[in-house]
Amino acid sequence: MVRPSDTRRSIYVPQVGEVVQDLARKGQLGVYMGTQDGLRYLRPKGGGVEWTTEPEELAPEGAAPQLEPVSRPSAQRDPRAIQLPDVA
Repeated sequence: MVRPSDTRRSIYVPQVGEVVQDLARKGQLGVYMGTQDGLRYLRPKGGGVEWTTEPEELAPEGAAPQLEPVSRPSAQRDPRAIQLPDVA
């Protein structure tokens, strides 16, 4: 009998401001801004719109962490404040 291999990856925990790869986005680089509700928040280097990814989709950019200055952490998000359009 052949058992399926365990393909789970260990979860990488970056520092705030660390440049990481988002494996869900084909290795796109982003600056780690924090975690909320189990999701990791990233933004483009140099600023821009944040996006979220699952914790297991983060990987370090290289052998040694590269840090970007973070002038202020991401604001806390209230899911009730998110307004989605009605789709009929």
